[in-house]
Amino acid sequence: MTRGAARENLLYVSDIGTNSVDVYPYPTGKLVGKLTGFGSVAGLCADKSGDVFVVDEAGPVDVYAHGGTSPIRKLTTSGAPYGCAIDPTTGDLALTNLSSYLYGTIAIYPKAMGRPKAYKDDSVDSTFFCGYDNAGNLFIDGWDRSAKPILLELAKKGKSLGMFDLNPSDKNPGGVQWDGKYVAVGKRGGGVIYRIDSTGKTAQTITLKDGLNVEQFWLDGSTLIGPNFQGDGSVAYWHYPAGGSPTRKITGFSEPFGATVSSAKSF
Repeated sequence: MTRGAARENLLYVSDIGTNSVDVYPYPTGKLVGKLTGFGSVAGLCADKSGDVFVVDEAGPVDVYAHGGTSPIRKLTTSGAPYGCAIDPTTGDLALTNLSSYLYGTIAIYPKAMGRPKAYKDDSVDSTFFCGYDNAGNLFIDGWDRSAKPILLELAKKGKSLGMFDLNPSDKNPGGVQWDGKYVAVGKRGGGVIYRIDSTGKTAQTITLKDGLNVEQFWLDGSTLIGPNFQGDGSVAYWHYPAGGSPTRKITGFSEPFGATVSSAKSF
């Protein structure tokens, strides 16, 4: 990591092609660091303090301090963990699982530490990505046992999962983020973001030009950051919720997959 990088806001991008996490000053700048040593890198998320959570399908979740180069702790996982989110009200970590039927639909780590509490629903086959709203309600996309796209909700302090059907054309749901009013759910391979209301209906469809292969995106206010997995090897920025053409591109990746922004406020 470049000296002084920790004093800036940082964009972390997981790259499946190189099995690494690349680090850039956000919103501008050149590569300042690279994290390695993962079995099979997947999704990313960050908490209010700037700690970054790197999901490894082959092993633990590695937790890095903002700008750090070695994990400050590792969280044990099971199955095939994929995406993550941090509850802004408690600091709990939520972790999805591609093997949800066997290992649980969602795992919640209190304060992002220790052993998780697993929530299971036998009608769910796989969960992909997740995101919390400002009140601590958790939203998760995935497939049911018939490979039908679904959106799940675990209400704050809830004990069971609510379920909504997603747009049937969205057979491969992507990233999940709360935008302040709606749940934003991506369509992998479609270059589309759906804004979903509290009843599970689509309130708006956003088209991302040059964003056909965006998987796990990140929302930073009015900016959507999307890695083009199996696309042109770029990470692009779009106006949100306008979409359209990207306003900026960072190139040089192999297969960029996930993105998160870590704040330098504590510095």
